[in-house]
Amino acid sequence: MKTTILLSLMLGLSAAAPLSAGTAPAPDKSSAIRPFAPGLVVTEYPRHASQANDKEGFYLPLEQMGEPVGEKYIVESLAPWKWETERNAVACGFLEIEADGDYSFTSRSFYDRNLLMVQGEIVCSFRDGEETVATIPLKKGGRVNIVSAGFVGGRGASGIHIRWKPPGQTELSPIPAHLLSHVDDGSMKPKPVEKKVQPSKALLATHLITVTDDFVVEAYKNGVRIQDGKRTLLDEIFGATVERMAEDVRPGDWLVFHVVNNHLRWGGSKYFAVAGMMGTNDFGFVSDPASEAWSACDDPDRVRDFIRLRDEGTDIRASPIAKPWKEGDEHMRKSAGAGFPGKSLWGGGSSTWIKFVAPKNYPKPVALPAMEPAKPAPQAMLTPKRWPVQILYGMYGSGDKNADVTLKLKEYIEQKKTWFAVTPSALGIDPIPYWNKSLWIAYVKDGVRREVRRYENEHVLAETFYGPQDAPELAQWLPETRWRAEKGELQFHADHTATGYGFEGLPQWEALAQNKMRITWADGRKAEYFFDYTWSSFREEGNAKTTFHVMQ
Repeated sequence: MKTTILLSLMLGLSAAAPLSAGTAPAPDKSSAIRPFAPGLVVTEYPRHASQANDKEGFYLPLEQMGEPVGEKYIVESLAPWKWETERNAVACGFLEIEADGDYSFTSRSFYDRNLLMVQGEIVCSFRDGEETVATIPLKKGGRVNIVSAGFVGGRGASGIHIRWKPPGQTELSPIPAHLLSHVDDGSMKPKPVEKKVQPSKALLATHLITVTDDFVVEAYKNGVRIQDGKRTLLDEIFGATVERMAEDVRPGDWLVFHVVNNHLRWGGSKYFAVAGMMGTNDFGFVSDPASEAWSACDDPDRVRDFIRLRDEGTDIRASPIAKPWKEGDEHMRKSAGAGFPGKSLWGGGSSTWIKFVAPKNYPKPVALPAMEPAKPAPQAMLTPKRWPVQILYGMYGSGDKNADVTLKLKEYIEQKKTWFAVTPSALGIDPIPYWNKSLWIAYVKDGVRREVRRYENEHVLAETFYGPQDAPELAQWLPETRWRAEKGELQFHADHTATGYGFEGLPQWEALAQNKMRITWADGRKAEYFFDYTWSSFREEGNAKTTFHVMQ
């Protein structure tokens, strides 16, 4: 009875008139004064005391939500609807039924922490499974109440995605917005949304150039497959492919590429890079594993939503390629422009899906200056110092439920020297399913014992173990390496001097941290520089245009 009264109040009805049969009230003086309006009403509630410890669970009966916080607002769509992450929330209203028959529903959110009620019944319960489809019979000619509840721990910023399949429809799809309504009392307004950028002023690219070892199976824009008529094969190099795709891209759009590689060929090397082009050497965006705009999916069960939904799966970043195809960059420069400033990336498997989500204010990449082929350099310049690394142990889990993954870490770090993701599939075990876990690694580097912790879905790079870990190691690593920027080359020496870059005298360098150094020029100018996470480039603090890339 408490739940019925609570839902009645949420729907804008009198608590004295319970929700019999789950249908909207018959027209009367009240409904004549307060007509139906589009969308559902969202009410947010504070985190409950029972939800204080994330490990104890997140479910909360609706009648225990407590007092609302903030003002109610309207959402016009359930594909998805979102709320404040640190709160519980309930979206209530009515769903118009246009035909008799069986209606199927699904409701998905982060770890499926949500529930869906239709006609007063729980159709999709809390954590019933992301792919669960529930079917109920409904009658034509009226509105039935619909209630969707999201909870703390459900990542409200990602939202709840509700789909249905009415009679006569073969596939699940979003519920059309015009079928959703609420009783309007004039006090609630739609939740403010960001003003859309005018497409005509925000074009990032008119076409795409891709280089792939081996090839792109399919490509999608905003969840729709890019037709073969828009794809042109520019080159094929012993199985590797270069393509041009005629597709406009604007802020807010998202692209997904299904790429595959035969790891038995060419020693397991692979490659995938993309350039969004306005013209030769005119780049709107480029592939870059360091950018949050690029993500990856390796789970075929999640691919459908990864393709169709803009923000689905974007928490798993694409990664640098441990062994890239050596000719890949050359073919990108040949087809996209000699100044291609991007980098190759990949997911976790031989068959992977790569997504690019174009942010609202995406910085336009600057084409690199054309470079003359570098003269052969001494081996010391091409192979900076690497220290011996031994994995002592690795523990993966949460609380007192952990698994020993030492052998798997030895394989990734000591033997293959490759990156891996902190996921059950990559580590070969899941000691506590559906919980966020972390990975503890103890190792010895150059005779010194060290420990590091990584969290769920993070990518772990071999360079973080073999590369410099503090200022003294950077000071050992840097001498005799050569770097190139737009203004010229720079080479570091063991006596802490540097040559090149068009400055008079010998600049002095000093290591400040594992990824930071300072250069003092002969004219007295000082500047601090930061290395990227693979120590393959560094840039001046506060000046992204001054970026040096290692010469190999």
